[in-house]
Amino acid sequence: MIQPVNISSLTENQVLDFGSVVLNDDEIIQFATHYDPMPFHLSKEVAEKSHFKGLIASGPHLFHLFYNREWVPRFKHTVFAGKGITNWMLERPVYTNTTSYCKCHVKKIDPKPERGFTVVHWFFEFTGEKSELLQSLDLIVMHYIEP
Repeated sequence: MIQPVNISSLTENQVLDFGSVVLNDDEIIQFATHYDPMPFHLSKEVAEKSHFKGLIASGPHLFHLFYNREWVPRFKHTVFAGKGITNWMLERPVYTNTTSYCKCHVKKIDPKPERGFTVVHWFFEFTGEKSELLQSLDLIVMHYIEP
């Protein structure tokens, strides 16, 4: 079970290793059915005939999975409000039955004690089996200042 983390224990440039995942055909198709119904996400046959030459995950699939599986259990108790996601880059496709890894960097911590929160700039980095960059994004969140 993932333990909650206090924002006050974080340091800038700290890296959290969120582990890995292997998405299979069914997981990719199910996610795409609900959130990104493009033909190359929904059908292995169509995907094999596309320029991707195989079934690939929807762009937001990795973030959605790691955010819910790893980030939320650690930090949901601290969230004042989200500010946004920026600089989301989809560098390479995520193919079915390949391993993807996620590291979450604490890019910047900006305390606002007069307002009762701290702004944390998170940098999510998703890599593949050969350490190649698959995706990256910045998540900016306002977290309560802990007593």
